[in-house]
Amino acid sequence: MGIFLICYLSLFLLRVLEIKCFKNKINSYDLINFMRDFRVVNKGDNTYINISRDQAVNEKVKKLVGFSNLDALYLTKAEVDNFFQNCMLLDT
Repeated sequence: MGIFLICYLSLFLLRVLEIKCFKNKINSYDLINFMRDFRVVNKGDNTYINISRDQAVNEKVKKLVGFSNLDALYLTKAEVDNFFQNCMLLDT
C-alpha cells in the first residue's frame, strides 16, 4: 500500500509540474532528466559552481522560467534562490 501511494503521489506531482507550471511545453521525460541532472556545488563564499550537463531541455526551462543564467558556470546564492522561487508556481 505504501509504495503505491508514493508512486501515485510522485506521478501526480510530476503531472502538476508539466501541466500547471510549464503549460505542457516540457514533457515529463524532459522534466525528470532536468531534475536529475541539475546540480550546483556550494563554493563557500556565497557562490555556486554549476556542474550540470548542457542539455536541450535546459534551453526550454531557461526560456519558460526567464532565468538566463541557468547554464552559467558560476552562480551566486541569490541567483540559485531566485531560480527555485520562480519555479514554484510560474503563473502566480
